[in-house]
Amino acid sequence: MENPRLTPEILIPLQIALVLGIQAAGSVPLILDQTTIRGIQTLLIGALFQGRVLPVAFSCFTHAGIRKSQNILEHALILTVMSCFPVESRPLLIMDRGYARAALLEKLRREGIPFLVRAKAKVIVYYQGKPRLLGRFTVQPGQRRRYQVLSHSQKKEPLDLIVFRGKGYQETWYLLVPRGFPLTTKEIVDLYAKRMSIEQGFRDWKTHLGVRGLVFRTPDPAPRLTRLLLAFSLSYIICLALGATEAAEKVRAFVEIPRRKPRHGTTRTLSALTIGILRLSLPPFASKAKREIGKILTVLAKGKGVIAYGASPP
Repeated sequence: MENPRLTPEILIPLQIALVLGIQAAGSVPLILDQTTIRGIQTLLIGALFQGRVLPVAFSCFTHAGIRKSQNILEHALILTVMSCFPVESRPLLIMDRGYARAALLEKLRREGIPFLVRAKAKVIVYYQGKPRLLGRFTVQPGQRRRYQVLSHSQKKEPLDLIVFRGKGYQETWYLLVPRGFPLTTKEIVDLYAKRMSIEQGFRDWKTHLGVRGLVFRTPDPAPRLTRLLLAFSLSYIICLALGATEAAEKVRAFVEIPRRKPRHGTTRTLSALTIGILRLSLPPFASKAKREIGKILTVLAKGKGVIAYGASPP
């Protein structure tokens, strides 16, 4: 972890190949978000898989160590990831409220990067030629509305605004996509709802992988944390793959107590990650799970990606 020659950002194309395969295309959305690990800011881009987010890129930094601005770091990480995909089939980038900046959205549009971002209610857009706070667009619980707006009085970035308030939600969602985005309003809302998977992923890192307890004794811990997360990500990918195959269903039947009533469309109570970890730790299943790790590594070595493994277990 101390080796300065190991630059994790250079390995991002390999990480994408491990997750999505060498022939990666934009069929799987990517999620961008930020968390704090032991006081170090951590940007993560990952792909949706089994209710979790498989990491494809990290960037760790401290505010004191930023030479220019955090906005530049975020944009650089996005470009690094998106350059690994064909221009005509780049994946949709899903982002939370902190990224709803007119300048960033304009750059993404010019670079051919499709995006879906949630904006804060206090953001101003231009609707029918007049400025209007997003908070003034209202809907009834369960309703969805779509408007054509401009992001800025001068840059005039054309956007579609989707306003949605789920039943029982405390806040209304204000979602922005490029004008004429080829998905229905419902599909856009459903996609953003999956963004919460990244919050589960952050909790996994801090709890199951022990990142919460890290202690750094170095003046510049950010590069070391980035290298450490890169190493941890392979273990995370393997555990999720172990919990997503047909063989994992036997473990689930052995240990899981299903809910009486479905929640979020399922009666399951254990995640694919938990099942994968239990496969390795429970004596009746450990030997077969360890053998299956060899199969997973073979699939990854062929460039098929762990998502293909989970969809079509060997």
